[in-house]
Amino acid sequence: MTDSAWSQPHHDGSATYVPDPNPKLGGKVNVLLRVPRTSDVTSAWVRVINDGEPELVRATIDRQDKRDTWLRAEVPVVNPIVSYRWLLDGGQHGYQWLNGAGLHSHDVADASDFRLSTYDPPPQWATGTMYQIFPDRFAKSVDRPAPAWAKPADWDDPVIGEGPDTPRQYFGGDLDGITAHLDHIESLGVGTIYLTPFFPAESNHRYNASTFGKVDPLLGGDEAMARLAAAAHARASA
Repeated sequence: MTDSAWSQPHHDGSATYVPDPNPKLGGKVNVLLRVPRTSDVTSAWVRVINDGEPELVRATIDRQDKRDTWLRAEVPVVNPIVSYRWLLDGGQHGYQWLNGAGLHSHDVADASDFRLSTYDPPPQWATGTMYQIFPDRFAKSVDRPAPAWAKPADWDDPVIGEGPDTPRQYFGGDLDGITAHLDHIESLGVGTIYLTPFFPAESNHRYNASTFGKVDPLLGGDEAMARLAAAAHARASA
């Protein structure tokens, strides 16, 4: 967090500010706000939307330290998705709103309001860092002849960013190339690899797949996918 962020009131969806991120429908959930002692905020409320209607819940002091005052509000969980923001008293304009986009000196749309969900949390593997890979552009293990639809490119050629040749430009990256770079991917703290389409198609992006029954031979085919999956899973279980 930057120095400027530390000098402003702050709330986010982490466990520090929302100890129970998956509350039960019909119950209540505590949310916390960190207010620097140097701030001109004098009090705060949570504006929560219940059945489409706004409700204000006053925050009280939870604890204090040399630098900050921590405020806590108990928010009712009326709907499966709880939408809320903070109303802060004080400041140059007499009040401020705090939502996921930051501080505002005027009322703003609710698109960036904080949200809580009563639905079951995702599996553990889906809560970490995902790394999306476009196979044609990531790494190449061998040179393969370009297909008839393609416009062949050398690996260091500039990417064609627009026009009819954009989906035809073929660099030749493949799945074994990804497998060979798993050390690098893991060093980034990645827990899940997400591939763009890898089925046979007459384009480099492969969103126009001709079948979903097999892996594109240009990427190494089903055998290369099996090798990549086995290598990735072996790291996950190590």
